[in-house]
Amino acid sequence: MKKATGLRRLGLVLALLATAPALAAPADRDGDGMMRRRATESSAERLLDPALLDSQIRVAEARALVDQPPPETTHAQTLADFYYRRGIAASLVGRQPQVVRDLRQAIDYSRQNATINRADAYYQIGLSLLTSSRTLAAVKEFEAALAEDQPLGAKTRVLANLIQSLSQLGQIDKAKARLALLKDTQQELAANGRIPRNNQLGAQGNVPWGEFNILQAEGKYAEAEAKLREAIAIWAGMPNTIAGNVLLIGNMRRQLAYNLRLQGRLAEAENEARQSLVITQQILGPDSHRTAMSLSALSVILADQGRAKEAEALARRTVEINQTLGHNKPGGALLTLANALIAQYQWPEAMAQIDLARQGFGDDRENFEIAALKNPAIPLVFLKTGHHDEALVRIERLIAANRAALGETAYPTAEGLGLRGVALAAAGKKAQALADFTAATPILIAGSAESDDEVGNRARDQRLRLILEAQIDLLLSIRGTPLAATLAADPVAESFRLADAARGRTVQRALSASAARMAANSPALAEIARREQDIQKNLSALSGLMANAISAPAEEQDPKRTDELRARIDGLRQERAAILKRIEAEFPDYAKLIAPRPTTVADVQARLKPGEAMLAFYSAENTVYTWSIPAQGAPVASVAALGRLDLDARVRHLRRSLDLSVQSIEEIPEFDLAAAHDLFAALLGPSRSNWDRADTLFVVPHGPLAELPLALLPTERVAAGKPAPAVPFALYKGVPWLARKAAVAQLPSAGALGTVRALAARPAAPRRFLAFGDPLFSKDQAEEARNSGLAVAMAQRGAVKRRNLTRRAADFTAELAQLPRLPDTAEEVQSIAQALAADPEKDLFLGARASDARVGGLDLTQWRIIMFATHGLVPGDLAGLDQPALAMSAPEVAGDGGTGLLTMERIMRLKLDADWVVLSACNTAAGEGAGAEAVSGLGRAFFYAGARALLVSNWPVETVSARLLTTDLFRRQVAEPSLTRARALQRAMLTLLDGPGPLDSAGKEQFSYAHPTFWAPFSLVGDGGGSFASP
Repeated sequence: MKKATGLRRLGLVLALLATAPALAAPADRDGDGMMRRRATESSAERLLDPALLDSQIRVAEARALVDQPPPETTHAQTLADFYYRRGIAASLVGRQPQVVRDLRQAIDYSRQNATINRADAYYQIGLSLLTSSRTLAAVKEFEAALAEDQPLGAKTRVLANLIQSLSQLGQIDKAKARLALLKDTQQELAANGRIPRNNQLGAQGNVPWGEFNILQAEGKYAEAEAKLREAIAIWAGMPNTIAGNVLLIGNMRRQLAYNLRLQGRLAEAENEARQSLVITQQILGPDSHRTAMSLSALSVILADQGRAKEAEALARRTVEINQTLGHNKPGGALLTLANALIAQYQWPEAMAQIDLARQGFGDDRENFEIAALKNPAIPLVFLKTGHHDEALVRIERLIAANRAALGETAYPTAEGLGLRGVALAAAGKKAQALADFTAATPILIAGSAESDDEVGNRARDQRLRLILEAQIDLLLSIRGTPLAATLAADPVAESFRLADAARGRTVQRALSASAARMAANSPALAEIARREQDIQKNLSALSGLMANAISAPAEEQDPKRTDELRARIDGLRQERAAILKRIEAEFPDYAKLIAPRPTTVADVQARLKPGEAMLAFYSAENTVYTWSIPAQGAPVASVAALGRLDLDARVRHLRRSLDLSVQSIEEIPEFDLAAAHDLFAALLGPSRSNWDRADTLFVVPHGPLAELPLALLPTERVAAGKPAPAVPFALYKGVPWLARKAAVAQLPSAGALGTVRALAARPAAPRRFLAFGDPLFSKDQAEEARNSGLAVAMAQRGAVKRRNLTRRAADFTAELAQLPRLPDTAEEVQSIAQALAADPEKDLFLGARASDARVGGLDLTQWRIIMFATHGLVPGDLAGLDQPALAMSAPEVAGDGGTGLLTMERIMRLKLDADWVVLSACNTAAGEGAGAEAVSGLGRAFFYAGARALLVSNWPVETVSARLLTTDLFRRQVAEPSLTRARALQRAMLTLLDGPGPLDSAGKEQFSYAHPTFWAPFSLVGDGGGSFASP
C-alpha cells in the first residue's frame, strides 16, 4: 500500500510540475568575483513576464483543481485522495489557508481506513504554516511528519525544514540535535546503492541547507552564505531536475538574497532576488504566490538601497498578485507597501495601507498586532496622521515589550521612549516629552549592537532623525522659559549637538564599515576588532530572534527560551562594552571612526580662529534649522518654515540655471536672483548679526543645501527691470553675492573642522602638484586617445563645453567602459601644472597612466596639491559599487593590476600630507542627493588619509572658465603663501566674475563669466582657514 501511495504522489508531481526548463544563468561575475547585475530595471511591468512560464497548462490545471468542489460521496478513500490532491494544488498556486484545511481533511479521512501519504500531508501543512510565519505551529506539523513512516529522502527534507523552523525560533540546541539526525539519515541513504541519483543529491543538499539556517540564526552570515551556495550547487547539479526542485532553488536564491542583505551586500542581494523572481515565473508564472514572495524580497532590498519609489512600485504589484490569488487585503504585502511609503514620508498613504492590512487580517487580529509590534514605524504613522491616542497606546505596548525582553538600556527600548517623546511633544506635554528625550537620546546616539546591523538601517535612521528633530524643535521652543532652566545644557547648544548626531548617518555607516575592514592591516587591532564585529552580528541575530519571541502569539511564547535569549544578549553586550572600552584606550583613531561622538558648540569654538564663524544647517521634515556660531560669543539658532520637499524644490529651481547641458550661450537661462535672495533671507538672514563680521564662513549643509554653494546667494534683494547689458551676463557683476562678503568653506560635518585642524604641523612637502586626469575607461577610448592625442582644443567660440555629464540611462550596466571620457581635463591639469612648475613626467599621470594602481604605488606625502580630474561615482552607478569612488583607467587599458576604481575604503588607506585634494569632475546633484552624500564620504575619507581641504565641482563645469579659475587659485597661493585657502578661492572666483569674458577674433567680449554657473561651480570642503605656508 505504501508503494501505491508513493506512485500516486509521484504521478501528481509529474502531472502538476512536468519537466523544468534550464535554470536561469547566474549573475555574471567579474575577474575579482564581484557580482555584477546586467541591468537595473526595476519596473514591475518589465520584471514580470508571462512568456517566462514554462507550462501554461500545468498552472491552469492546478488553478482549476483548487476551485473544484468535493465529490458527492462518503467514500473515505475518494475524499482523502481529493483533499490531498486539492491541498497540493493549493500549495502550488499559493492559497495557504486552503492548503491547511484540505490536507487536514485528507489526514482525517486517512484515519477512516483511507490511505494517503500522511507524512507528506503533515510536511506540506508545516511548509504552509512556515510560509505564513506561524513557526511554532509549523514545528508541530514537521514533528508529526517525522513520526510517520516514510522514505529516507523524504525524511531529510522534513528534518531540513524543521531545523529552519527551530532556528527561527532561537531553539538552536534543538536545531543542532535535528541536524545531527539529518546527517545520520543522509549517510544511511548514501550507503544504499539502489537509491536514484536525484534522491541521493536531494538528501545531500538538505544537509548544508540545514546548516545554513543554524548559522544564519547565530549571526554567522558569511559562513551561512557558503553553506547555502553549497546547497544550491548540489540541487542545481541534479541530472534530471524536475520543476519542483527548480522551485526549491528559487526559494534558496531568495534566502540567499536575504542573507546578503544581512551582510550589507545589497547589490548582490538584488541580483539573487532577481534570479529568484525569474525562476518562480518559469515554474509558476507571474501571478503566483511564490513570485509575489520574490517580488516582495526585491522590494525590501531596493528600499534598503534607498530606492523607495521603486520599492513602492514592486510592493504595489505584490499586493495586486495576492489579490489575483483571492487575498483581497493581503496583510503582509500591504505592510511592506506601507513601509515603502513611510520611507518617502507619505504618512496618509501609509496609514491607508495599514488600515487595509488590519482589515485583511480579519478575525486574526492577533497576527496583525504581532506584525505591528515588530515595526516601530507603525505607531509613528498613527501619530503623523493625527491618531495620537492610538499612537500612544501602541508606543506604550512597544516600550513594555522591549523593556521586559531587552532591558531599559537596549536600543529598541530607548527608541520607544523617543517615539513617546515625539507623541508627547505633539500633544503639548513638553516637560514629559523632555524627560523621555533626555532618557532616550544618549542611548540612541551612542547606538548599540542591535542597531548596528545592516538591515533596515535606513528605516531606523529615519525614525532616529524624526525623534531628534522633535527634540530639537522642542528645545528651541522653550528658550528663555523656566523649563529651559532645568536643563543641564543651553537649548541652542544642545540642539546643535543633536543635529550633528542626526546628519550623515549613511556616510558614517560606510566610514565605519571601511574602518572595520581597514583594521585587518593592523594585527594588534585586527583580532579585537574582528571579535567586536562578530559580537555585533550575533547580537543583531539574537535581537531579531527576541523580537520574534516577544511578539509571538501567547500560545507560541516560551518564557524559558526568552530568558535564555535575554541572558545571551546581556552577556554579549557586556563583552562588547569591555572591548569598545579597550579599543578607545588603545586605538583612539579607530574608535573615533567607528563611533564618533557628536560635536558641541564648545568643540567648534575651540577650533575657530578670529574672523571665522560656522553656519550649520539641518533640514527637517517641515523646518530648516540654522545655527550661527562665532569664534567668540553665544551661538544663535533660527528656524525657517521650509519643509524638506519645499527646500528641495527651491534648490532644484536654482540649479536648473547652473547645471546645464547646452550648446550655446543663448541657451543658458537667467539665474533667479529673487528666489536666491529669498533663500538667503530665510536661512541666513535671521542670524546675520551673529556672523556678519566674519570674513570666513564654515558651512555645514544638510539635505538639499549640500547641492547649492551658498556663495552664490545674494545678500540683498536686487532691483528688477534693469536693461540687458551689451555683453551677456554682465548684469550679474553688480549683484551683492555672499561671495563678495565672505569666503566660504564647506564641511561634511561639524566635527570635520576638528579633524582637519588636528593634523600635526609639518614642513612643506617638497613637491607642489600631482595630478591624475583624462582616464581611459575602455580599449576603444584608448584607441581614440592614440589617434587624437591627449591635448584637446579650446572650446569653440560661442559654444559651451561641459564635462561630467555621466550617462544614467535605464539600462546602465556594471561596466566601467560606459563612462564617458573627459579629454578636456588633460588641458586643465597641464595648465595648473605649468602655473605650479610641476614636472610633466613625474607629476602628471594622464590617460592610461591615470590608474588606481599608480595612486597606490606613489608616496603621496611628497605632494601638497593632488588632483583627480575624473568622474565621482555614487553607489549604484556601477553594479556592486556600495560606496563613493573615483573612476580611474580601466585595468585592461592600464595593465598594471589595478581595479579601475579608487573607492572610499581605499582612499582611507592612503597616506597624504596635502593642503588640497582637487575633485574637478564631481556633481553634487547626482542621484537625487547621492552626489552630495558621495562628496561627504569622499571628503571624510581624504581627511582621514591626511588632506586638509578638498576642491570639489558641484555641477558639470564649462571647460575654459574652470581652467582659468583653478589655475588662478593655485597661482595665488604660490604667490601669497600666507593667503588662506578660502580667501584664495574667493579672490579667484571674484576675479573671474569681475574680469573679462572670452574674446572673439576681433577682440570683442563674447559674454561675461559673471553668471554663477561659471564662477561658482567649485566648493572648498575642509579647512578654509589654512594657508599654503602653514597647516
